[in-house]
Parts: sequence; C-alpha cells; structure tokens
Amino acid sequence: MNDEKFWNETYYKDLKQYKPDFFKDNWMNKYEDVILNLKGKDAIDLGCGLGQDANWLRKHNFNVVSCDISSLALQKLKELYPDANTMKFDVSKGLPFKDNEMDLINANLSLHYFMMDKTIEIFDDIYRVLKPGGLFIGRMNSDKNNYVNDNCENLEENFYYDKVTKRHRRLFNKKQFDILTKKWNVVVLNEDETVRLGNKKYTWEFILRK
Repeated sequence: MNDEKFWNETYYKDLKQYKPDFFKDNWMNKYEDVILNLKGKDAIDLGCGLGQDANWLRKHNFNVVSCDISSLALQKLKELYPDANTMKFDVSKGLPFKDNEMDLINANLSLHYFMMDKTIEIFDDIYRVLKPGGLFIGRMNSDKNNYVNDNCENLEENFYYDKVTKRHRRLFNKKQFDILTKKWNVVVLNEDETVRLGNKKYTWEFILRK
C-alpha cells in the first residue's frame, strides 16, 4: 500500500510539523516494567521513522535494528543517531530475520496500512521471528478516530483509501484485535488517547507475548 515513494515525498520530506510530536510522545514509559523485564535484549523497530522508540530502547540497553521502507527516514534517523543500526525493507513482503531470533519487536503506528489478510500475515511473521516468551509491542489507529470523509473509498471493513492524499489507512476495533491475537498471550490491550499535530488521536496500545 503506501510505498516508499509515498513516505519519502509526502511524509519525511518536510518534518517540521511532525518532529515535535515524535519526540515528546514517550508512550512506552508506562509499560517499562513489562518491557524491561525481558532477559534478552535483541530488538527490531518496524517502521522506525526518526527512531524515537529505538532510541528509548537503546537507552534501556536493547540492541535495536531500526527498520523502515523509507530511505529518507533512515537517512534522517542516522543524522540524529549516527550509531544506529538500520535496515531498509518493506514489512508487507516479509521480515528478513531468522526464526526465533529476536526478544522484542516494536511497531508504533506503522502497521495500520494493509488489508486484513495482509495484517494477519505480518502478525504471523512477527510471531515467527520472536523467541519463545518474546514481546511484540506497539500501537494501531482506533476506529474512534474521525479520519473518514467523502474522499475516502471503503475497501473493506475499517480500511480506506483517501483519493486526495493517496493514502491507505486502517482503523481497528476490539473484534479485529481478537482475530489478530488468537495465537498470542495478550499482556496489554488498551485503547488510549494521545495528541498528534495538535489533534486528539485514539490508538490501541498492545503488548503481546509469544
């Protein structure tokens, strides 16, 4: 769906409006008792953007691979964190990691852009890459967000294509999370409110254990 060209040209090209929100939204702080209890410290940050989550993990002694489809995002991340370990790939085409390789995988607002079948496939691949007992953490857009307008084409339940911004966007409800988490041990599933670009944003925060 939203390919590298989209992210490079419409999102990461001009970060003045996004950057303040990225770095003040330390959502993982409230869950550090669970995250930091992991014995292993090998982690992946999927859709890492400017690397604020990966930086949080590094500060807590995780070895993080920061991954994104956008070469521009990874370039800007390296400017901020020169020592960051980065990898460019499209998550929808599979994770280039071994089975049972990682202790933690983070996907903060980076996996709500796909059809439901593809989203299930991605969740399954994340499960494959995690070690037994490993954590999958992240956030997804809630269907409480008022993102749908006359420009949006409804492709399937809670999945839209905005014909003006040329952006695909998925919204999630509890029923859809029940489908996605069938094989997981759900540690946290919390619908919460934050602020992005001065507007309220509703997200599902989750911690899943393999």
